[in-house]
Amino acid sequence: MPFGVHQTLRPASDLLEQFAMPRRQLAGSALDGLPVHITEFNSSYRPDNPIHDTAFNAAYLAPVLAAGGEVADSFSYWTFSDMFEEVGIPTSLFHGGFGLLTHRQVKKPTYHLYAFMARMGDQVLARGDGHLVTRDGAGRVSVLAWAPVDVTGAAPVDGHSVRLSIPIGEVASAFMLRSSVSEEHGNAWAAWCEMGRPRSPRPRELDVLREAAEPVRAHRSLPVAGGRVDLDLTLGRHEVTLVELTPVVDETPPWWDAGRLLGLGEERR
Repeated sequence: MPFGVHQTLRPASDLLEQFAMPRRQLAGSALDGLPVHITEFNSSYRPDNPIHDTAFNAAYLAPVLAAGGEVADSFSYWTFSDMFEEVGIPTSLFHGGFGLLTHRQVKKPTYHLYAFMARMGDQVLARGDGHLVTRDGAGRVSVLAWAPVDVTGAAPVDGHSVRLSIPIGEVASAFMLRSSVSEEHGNAWAAWCEMGRPRSPRPRELDVLREAAEPVRAHRSLPVAGGRVDLDLTLGRHEVTLVELTPVVDETPPWWDAGRLLGLGEERR
């Protein structure tokens, strides 16, 4: 597949509108109330559209994954991997294939969008323009947030802010774990481009690509006031981030003296 296909995109809200259409069409008929399953969807119907490999694709589809369950009983991403030969065998590792994974199992940014969603809780606390907040049975609160995308081809937004007040419970602090993919992080396609786009990467190059594909992670302790955490996120270009907040039960022994540990900053004492 030596050539790629570039297509214009409609807003992601159009996908949600298509998901909702079967229920409206079946309303009042003998099939009214039956489950609706979307068996195939993607940002493009072409298996050679480079958009599938990008961080843009993950940020573009984030609102679809966040809200799709409200209008359909299931919706299946087409496809899990790039092993797809209807229009010929691909001639390059990255070629715009449908998959969440390349044919050498290098994870694309959209793979991590799904992985982030899988780690969220089943109780929806809030859903807004650019974020979804859930809680699981253990009290862990998860926030999925994404940077806006522009389907007209304008420059990506860098520095998009998301500010939320999160209920966490009556504790003194919460542990925050943040995982992100963007144009700069967790983006194997970008690393592959910087390598010179090797069609068949050598083993060492594949190792590098798999490492580059992993989300960047950060952690910190956040104060809790009135049972809530103030969360202030700044998102990079086409970033999708998962923030997991866990109430802290402090088991630090009373004899611990961090001041005796060389090189430890005040924030660890």
